[in-house]
Amino acid sequence: MIEMILVITILGIISVVAGAFILPAIKTQDALERRAALVEAAEIAMRRMARDIRISVPNSVRTTSGALGGGANGFAIELIPTADGGRYCSSGTADCDVSGVLSIGSADTVFDVLGCFRNAAFIAASGTNAYRLVVGNTDSNIYTATGASAEIAPVGNVTLSIFPGTGGTPTVCGSQSAVATTYNRHRVTLTAHTFPTASPRQRVFVVEDAAAPVSYVCNFTAGTLTRYVGYRNGAAYSTGVQPTDPGAAPLNTVTATLVTDNISDCSSTSLEANVQTSGVVTIRLVLTSSGETIELLSQVQLDNSQ
Repeated sequence: MIEMILVITILGIISVVAGAFILPAIKTQDALERRAALVEAAEIAMRRMARDIRISVPNSVRTTSGALGGGANGFAIELIPTADGGRYCSSGTADCDVSGVLSIGSADTVFDVLGCFRNAAFIAASGTNAYRLVVGNTDSNIYTATGASAEIAPVGNVTLSIFPGTGGTPTVCGSQSAVATTYNRHRVTLTAHTFPTASPRQRVFVVEDAAAPVSYVCNFTAGTLTRYVGYRNGAAYSTGVQPTDPGAAPLNTVTATLVTDNISDCSSTSLEANVQTSGVVTIRLVLTSSGETIELLSQVQLDNSQ
């Protein structure tokens, strides 16, 4: 009996001593795992937002920080993502046929791009109303009915064909044509439309109608970062005023996708003018879980330019 008591006592002492060394290590490992999970969640959220921001239509990114409405606080970022793009033929451009030059300031129905579009879904949707074209967007008026009709081709068939459509493989865009030193390219036919402003770099952007616009709302009051997409209303992408209240139209009219939770604080570039001037969106996310807090700061470059 005495021996059993001694063994139990010794084992107890050993357990207490071992626990004094092991328990802190276990707690440290748990803390590391929680921090790693928070960092991963924040990085995924940053990458998701950065991808949309980088491919957005020039001058379409607008931001709001602070009180968002409906008791929400944080930031809202709105943008119109592009699905494809290219350079259109203009007067004086080498190798451009006169029939394929895009008229700026007057109605036009046909123009060529210098090369080929690459988005398979857009190419397959030729002849449908699923996509719109943007040329020379200069400001956020693209979100209003007037801006949409002025800078985005109105709803009507956008049809692609191959021009000049000659050579060994006449139906393949990018193949050599029978015309010396030229290659087959995409020709765009659309409902008569006037693009009022030229793009300095002759850029035309393709927008998928059902995928625009996109809003990210970081609400640290609710602890969420949410993505909203496809809430276009009629000819306009919104009323012209950036939607920020997740509980009000148009954001509450579409399915929202949770990007990440555990948001304890967040902020972004506060003025739309700052974004367009610098070409950079600054995003800050703070995530907290079980006493662990991490903070990530990211600056996202707007890749698309006029």
